Amino acid sequence: DEFKRQLNLSNELYRNEVAKDTFENELDLIHNKISSFAVRETKNSGIINLPKKIIKRIKTQWETTQRELYKQIEEEEKAIIVREGIPIEDNAENILKRMLRLIQVASNPLLIDQSYTVNPGKFLDLEEIIRDIIIKNEKCIVWTSFIKIADWLKKELDAYGSLKIHGKMAMDERNASIVKFTEDNKYKVLVATPGSAKEGLTLTVANHVIFYDRSFSLDDYLQAQDRIHRISQEETCYVYNLIMEDSIDEWVDILLQSKELAAKLGQGDISKDYFTSQISYEYGEIIEKILNIK
Repeated sequence: DEFKRQLNLSNELYRNEVAKDTFENELDLIHNKISSFAVRETKNSGIINLPKKIIKRIKTQWETTQRELYKQIEEEEKAIIVREGIPIEDNAENILKRMLRLIQVASNPLLIDQSYTVNPGKFLDLEEIIRDIIIKNEKCIVWTSFIKIADWLKKELDAYGSLKIHGKMAMDERNASIVKFTEDNKYKVLVATPGSAKEGLTLTVANHVIFYDRSFSLDDYLQAQDRIHRISQEETCYVYNLIMEDSIDEWVDILLQSKELAAKLGQGDISKDYFTSQISYEYGEIIEKILNIK
């Protein structure tokens, strides 16, 4: 309990200097406590040589109806949606449910509203990125946290030679998708969910990963990148994060950056000076504004 209390990357840190200093000091001590009985090697240790990894953050624009639905949930904590052809009120007073709803609508309102039939704002940027990749005769993985979005994206991207992997597919279907993607050059796009494909797979036939949306999990995010950035990869790797402007996506982005920096300091990969020069606790302020928490 004491460990969790001292090392909780909480929303309070942005406005509490004492708590922030305690957190940073305790985090810096972790590596000293474990270094006598732990050995750690990273990709930067010089044992293996991997190509450069370039991370790009792409701000995307709202589709009009998508924006209206997002604002309803953000400001009114409820929205009128359609399920099975019937308009209903979806109440989002519960904080966790509201956060999920906002992430879903920023991804594609189709996740909660069956009457939404147009392409959401992120799709235009996604398609543009994929076209540029295919012009270079290269391949990409498109990551989404939602099975329904994986099915939708696979269908929408069929013209580019798309395949999919997600948890509702039988294992032989997933394996068939992987074989086609790795061996047949006509398949340029693999749409996948982290839960079904984040570990164990080597997909270095691709050198681009695009995060259509992301969860709060740093592990999911880093493991998904590592499907292409690993031994046998010879090309420069590109990571694209699609971030809907003025939305909860911006909070997810800064939260994951902060988690990664904290993990690196705790494991001794970076110095405390570097950590303090890079860390932002702004995620705490951002989420309070989004959720109207006083």
